[in-house]
Amino acid sequence: MKKAALLLGVAGLIGTMGMGTVSQASTLVGTVQYHKFHGTATIKKSYKHFKLTSHQPNSDYKVIKTFSWKSAKLKAGSKVKIDRRASQATQYDWYRIKATSKHHTRRYWVYGQALNLK
Repeated sequence: MKKAALLLGVAGLIGTMGMGTVSQASTLVGTVQYHKFHGTATIKKSYKHFKLTSHQPNSDYKVIKTFSWKSAKLKAGSKVKIDRRASQATQYDWYRIKATSKHHTRRYWVYGQALNLK
């Protein structure tokens, strides 16, 4: 009984000192907000510094796949369509892009710094 009381006392002390769980730390950045966005962009020359993902990386999706630019057949200067924007208290937003070719239907999320918005 004394051990249980001691553990509860330590847990309460940690909670009051602000040493909360990881989920509390993640809320400091803010929640991801999705917005409809209709526009076009081109891929910047520094695109290789950024990843293409299946979902916005800070979203609630448990499995987020990463794709190579080569497999997506995208490179610097490629034109892309944008249909969604995700913002989360950062300087740049994330955009869901799709190549402008008729046969390319796969959509990817990419950080805004990889794009020249028009």
